[in-house]
Amino acid sequence: MRPLFDMRSSTTRTLILLLAVTIAAIVALQIHWLQKTYAFEKNEFNTAVIKSIRGLYEDIPLSNDQASHLSALIEHPDPNSFLFRIDAIPEKDSLVFYLKSEFEDFEVFTDCHLTVYDVSNNKYSYETILTPTSTIPKNTGLSQPVPVKKDFSYVYLFFPKRNSYIITQMNAWILTSSLLLLLLIGFSLVIYYLFRQKFLNEIQKDFINNVTHEFSTPLMVIDLSTDALTKQSVLSQPEKIAKYATSIRHQSEYLKKHIQNLIHTVVAEQYSFSLNKTAVIPNDLVRQAVVQLDPILQDKKGSIELELEPQQCSITADYDNLYLALFNIINNSIKYAHQPKVNIITKISGTHYVISIKDNGIGIEAADLKKIFRKFYRAQKGNLHNSKGLGLGLYFTKKIIQLHNGTISVQSIPGIGTDFTIELPLNSN
Repeated sequence: MRPLFDMRSSTTRTLILLLAVTIAAIVALQIHWLQKTYAFEKNEFNTAVIKSIRGLYEDIPLSNDQASHLSALIEHPDPNSFLFRIDAIPEKDSLVFYLKSEFEDFEVFTDCHLTVYDVSNNKYSYETILTPTSTIPKNTGLSQPVPVKKDFSYVYLFFPKRNSYIITQMNAWILTSSLLLLLLIGFSLVIYYLFRQKFLNEIQKDFINNVTHEFSTPLMVIDLSTDALTKQSVLSQPEKIAKYATSIRHQSEYLKKHIQNLIHTVVAEQYSFSLNKTAVIPNDLVRQAVVQLDPILQDKKGSIELELEPQQCSITADYDNLYLALFNIINNSIKYAHQPKVNIITKISGTHYVISIKDNGIGIEAADLKKIFRKFYRAQKGNLHNSKGLGLGLYFTKKIIQLHNGTISVQSIPGIGTDFTIELPLNSN
């Protein structure tokens, strides 16, 4: 059985891709507009300060130049600072009063560090901090270095909280963007869990349907064979009794294998899977599996060639589970071939015991090779399953090999055959 994600991968991937692109585009657009808004608010702040300074020139006789040249008297040495030329040093109270008034008119509501430099005396006449919430200026020592001394008197304005003030002007945009981002995250999580739940529901549905199909056929054969054995006409013919008894045994073994795979898979997934390791001769496991599968092999007019390690070397392993793992691979080699020819080789290579199982079956497509060990996975061509099964055999096999600290690899050529190689450490304790 091919997992739902693989069966419907094209549609699912397309929907997920479109969702991801849409969310990324919305987030990028929001970031772009936040940047544009920040640039706009920054420009508005600079414009408001410059207008306040121009208004100050009209309120107090600070310069002898014509009003049309006032812009040339204003400098902007850095993003947080403004400097404007004066020809006469104004009274502190008067300068503070009118400057605060201009700031209020043009909505400049953030702290401003004001410093006045007198070129005639080559010193800073006075300095103070203007706050939008207080009408009383704060006298303080210089907390920020002022620009280099110039050959003219000037007023230096420094806004220490300019960036945070501009950001507060963007609160509505930031709040809207944050809410939209949270909505997108929530929407993405909802979509993810909906897809995940749909995936799990379909997996469960497909699995139940597949189990029903896989178990109903052998049970029907057993039921019919049992009914046949009760007939007098059959009881008088030993060859028919043997035929029906063999059929019952084969179908029982078939069901037993699937039930074992199911049980072991559940245990391996949900519980601490412990192995009962003893001294095991892998050649014995291979021979036992071949004998067990001989009726199926004979029915398909196939053959198995054994090239077994001559020393009958033993390894430390769990006999029953390792047997079932080998049984699954050999069974697949017979199952997926029209007239199976299986070659099984066991040998010692360095510190590992190697078991190779090669067949002449239909092979596995390159796209399926990395997926065949997944739970419930069954390769298929088009919409037709190539053979029956629950898609648990190879999944369980890999689990067992890994628990023995071993590795399993597969090479396959479609239409030619498949070669499974198992490597188990000789000291797999």
